[in-house]
Amino acid sequence: MGHNVRDTAAVEAGPAGQQLPDTARLTGLLTLSCRVSQAGQSTVTFAGELDAASADQAYGYVRDTIDAHPGQVLLDVAGLSFCDARGLGALARMSRHARQAGSRVHLVAPPPLLV
Repeated sequence: MGHNVRDTAAVEAGPAGQQLPDTARLTGLLTLSCRVSQAGQSTVTFAGELDAASADQAYGYVRDTIDAHPGQVLLDVAGLSFCDARGLGALARMSRHARQAGSRVHLVAPPPLLV
């Protein structure tokens, strides 16, 4: 019953057939995208509001990314405009899941509201 990124993601083809990042609009106010580098490092980019309405779906998206791409996962939260207690709890759950999976997550460019 896990969150399947393909259920909500639109995958686009870029130049020369390159695959662009998977993007998921989880609610009207949060969009997540994932890019995997050639070295295998995943970066999930957050844009919008991580709150009670989007926290569980965001956790599922990141959990699936961790499970699909072992290794370090960067959470680029620079684009968050709002994060409530449920959002912070989801970030903590993401970290816990990564640890249990033998991986790690790192916040990238946290806005002052998360520091």
